[in-house]
Amino acid sequence: MKNHNRVAKRHPSILILAHKEEDVHGVNEIISEQTDDYSCLIIKKTAFEDIKQLAPKVLLFALSDVKKSICMYNQLIKRNYLIKNHYSVLLCSNKESGLAFKCCLKKLFDSYFVFQPLYEKFRLQLIIFEGLKRFDSASDCINSLNELVQNHDKEINSQIELGLSYKESLIEEINKSRTEVNSLNKGLLDQLPDDISKKLINDLNEEHLQPLLNALEHSISCKLLELVDSLKHSKSLNNQLIQKLEQPIFPNKELSNDSNLAINSIEPELPQSILLVEDNHIYREMIGEVLSSQGFEVEQVDDGLAAIKKIKQHKYNLILMDLFLPNLDGLNTTKHIRNVGKNKLTPVVALSGNKNKQLVKKWANHGLDGYILKPSTKEEILTTIKKVLK
Repeated sequence: MKNHNRVAKRHPSILILAHKEEDVHGVNEIISEQTDDYSCLIIKKTAFEDIKQLAPKVLLFALSDVKKSICMYNQLIKRNYLIKNHYSVLLCSNKESGLAFKCCLKKLFDSYFVFQPLYEKFRLQLIIFEGLKRFDSASDCINSLNELVQNHDKEINSQIELGLSYKESLIEEINKSRTEVNSLNKGLLDQLPDDISKKLINDLNEEHLQPLLNALEHSISCKLLELVDSLKHSKSLNNQLIQKLEQPIFPNKELSNDSNLAINSIEPELPQSILLVEDNHIYREMIGEVLSSQGFEVEQVDDGLAAIKKIKQHKYNLILMDLFLPNLDGLNTTKHIRNVGKNKLTPVVALSGNKNKQLVKKWANHGLDGYILKPSTKEEILTTIKKVLK
């Protein structure tokens, strides 16, 4: 894609707004896997007129910060450059995700996505898909999305389809019941006088029967959706979506994966405490759930400075530390742990997608006890932790 203000596609359904094209290179690549009906517009003097002329259905704001995106969106609306219905998406950095969430909560933007750093490829594609669905324009990209997450595990596929069939049957039954209730009400109303009795039946229907049906539909549909979602994110599917990375590196100890270890039998006699330092909230919550399910007490923080506050207050059995953290990186946080506080001898295990062995060895000199590459499976995480805690 050329780096210019005037975009090549005449009327793209999806338009990305950015100050520099290199800022959204990864976003462009992800959307291109989904559809070619998109363009990137670099913000210059003619940007407002271009946006009005292009009239996109899905508009992604990827300016240098959230405040600039809000100001531009406000001006587009105020000056009548966005006169057609559209789906607005706010792209932001991890540190501004709270502000982006607030913008969506207030319904200024329809959705938001953290693209700095760019972790969740499939979530961005789902947001685009949901935006296009509003305009009946999503059918062209369904097949491409299915190919991206193709799962060959027949058992999981059958469970997903079974869950979807349950949901469809449930909704059909609820709609049928609702129709029968309405029909019954109508029959009763036809037989009753035209004054108080009719009003009584109407009040009963509006205040009791319909709310109960709505609550039942919402409750059971949510549970079925949770079932389908959990199946889609099962271990089998994850193992297909995540490429197998090289074995973890453990410079200070002879640590290796042993397939014969009883991974699921980690049961400390007394609850052991672990401090989890990770800025990616999705990965942090995933590891936290894995550890909690094995009986560990887990405290979570998202940056190095917060970790230092914790280690001054509490002594932990283990610290899991991301290499790249906001405010204070993992290397300097580990140095601090080894110099002060109650955790000078507490094992520290690195979490990072960086496979640079020289960097790992450098960190090891400052007290690293183990290393887990991201993304990692439950077995890899628990194997490493069990070895370090021996």
